[in-house]
Parts: sequence; C-alpha cells; structure tokens
Amino acid sequence: MVRKLLALALCVLMGCVCLSAGLFASADLDYTGVIDPESGEPAAEGSEGSARSALSGSMYFDWHTYDYVYPISDSLGQVHSSAADGMVLTTPVSVRAENGASIVVYADGVEYTGDLTRISAPGKYQVSTQVEGQNRRLFTFMLVGSSTNAIHTFQVPEGFYITEALKDGESIYLDRFSVSMEEEGDYEITYEYPATDYAYTLKIRIDRTAPELLFQGTVDRRGRIRSQLDFSGLETGDSIYLTRSGVQVAPVLNGDGTGTIFDTGIYRMLVTDPAGNSSEYNFIILQYFNTQSWLFFLIVGVTLAAVIVYLALQRRQLKIG
Repeated sequence: MVRKLLALALCVLMGCVCLSAGLFASADLDYTGVIDPESGEPAAEGSEGSARSALSGSMYFDWHTYDYVYPISDSLGQVHSSAADGMVLTTPVSVRAENGASIVVYADGVEYTGDLTRISAPGKYQVSTQVEGQNRRLFTFMLVGSSTNAIHTFQVPEGFYITEALKDGESIYLDRFSVSMEEEGDYEITYEYPATDYAYTLKIRIDRTAPELLFQGTVDRRGRIRSQLDFSGLETGDSIYLTRSGVQVAPVLNGDGTGTIFDTGIYRMLVTDPAGNSSEYNFIILQYFNTQSWLFFLIVGVTLAAVIVYLALQRRQLKIG
C-alpha cells in the first residue's frame, strides 16, 4: 500500500514538473515590449486587436493612436489626449471625447472654448467629465513656452520616472521623480513610463529676470516729466500694456527696442517678457512745447503778423484818401 502511494506521488510530481517546463518554455522571459492588460500576452506595437498598456488607475496608452485614454465608465465613453495626467509640455495638446463622453476643459480656472484638437496657449488645464450636471476631474496638464518662470519643481506624472536631467548641458543630481528648477538656466529632462518604454524630453529655459527699460528725459521724484518720453531696452517677444488716464493706448515703437510717448497724461506701463516676468512703470507727462506745439505757435504768429500788416496798410490807404 505504501509503495502504491509513493508511486502515485512520484507520478504527480513528474507531471507538475513537465507542466511547469512547458509553461516556462512557452513564455518569453526576455520580452520587454507592450503587454495586453486583458490577456497578459505580448501585444505588438501597431498590431490588430488590443494593443495598449495599462497605466495608473483606469488610464491606458493606446499604441494605435499614441494617445492616453481615460475611460469614464462602460456607458459614458472615454477621452483621448496626447497628454498624460500631470504632464508639463511645450508642444500643443489634443483632447477629444468619444462614444458620447461629455467633458469641460478649463484653462487657469476659466472654461476653455477654443479648438480642443490643438491647445497651445500657456496655462494650467483641467479636463473634467460632466455627468448629471456635475463636473468630476479627469486629468490635468500644463502648457508653457520654451522660456518660462512658471515652474519651480518639475514633477513627473504618476508612474513615470526620470532617466536623465541636464542643466546648461551638465548632469544634475538625479531624483527619479522630481527636479528642482528654481535656478535660472537651460534644462533638459528625459522621462518615461516603464510599461510603454516611450520617452519624453522637456527642453525649457527658466528665466526669472524681469525686463528693464531705460528712459530718456528728466523725471522728477513724483514721476513727472515736461517732455516726450523716449525709452529703450525692449527685447524680442516683450509686450507692452500702456494706459493713459485709465484708457489703453499704444506707444510709438520703432522696431529696434526703442519707443516714444508724446501725449500728456497719467500713464501706467506694464512690460512682460515671454517667460512671464513683468515690470511696471508709472509716470506723468505734463504740458510741454514739442515740435508740433512750436509749429502751431509759429503759424499763429505768422497769421497774427499778417493781420497786423494788412490792417496797417488799410489804415494808411484811408489816410491817403
């Protein structure tokens, strides 16, 4: 009896060994590509069928469209986007709702009504689903220009990790999940998601220096001047917001970084560079005599002299008569 039990156990053990060998033989332990989250089998990039990589939560990466997909529910559709939740990008982002999904996009807290297939204006964006009149946050992303002061610490989206971080061409301390960008300089940060092995590189310049204009003219301590105001120091991409007594006006710009303001009034000037840094100037231009004023008085003087001469001649003619 004991011998029979031992023989049976030996047969079961050999069967398990053979089955395990077959499973390991059929599995590719070196495979590092896309995995189908439903079957667990390799899913070739661009292949027919389910070719996607599961990411955090219910979000997944679609290898057919190279989009991040955010399912809402089985009956409320899904949202496709070129941005993963929490990404910082310098390139335009596309967002589209599918299968009846209802969404609302906010830019810096204000509802965005532009083209969702190419969102390019800098700002902080939130995409929310709209279900039964209520908004629920779905994902966020941030768009910045190639030069900005808006980032102090770069944080990779959930599930991603940093593979390389450079500042001014030199490698900086590598934290796999964040990079301090407090200091000015040119940054290049490469990060990827292990499930997709799809890398992103953020190239950006951090600029925290406000623009500075130089003014020509004698301005007193109260910011008053009795002449036209000439200024210089504008750089490419700088913008000017100028008001005169509360009404927006435009200065005369010469195209070489210089400009002039002629009219009298109380002025407020706000100069902003492409990175978002700004400087404010306040001044008052009092009544003064410029070229136009002198020309006006010259015309008045000539006219008055002509009238006096004419009257003198008329009076002389009367006396002679």
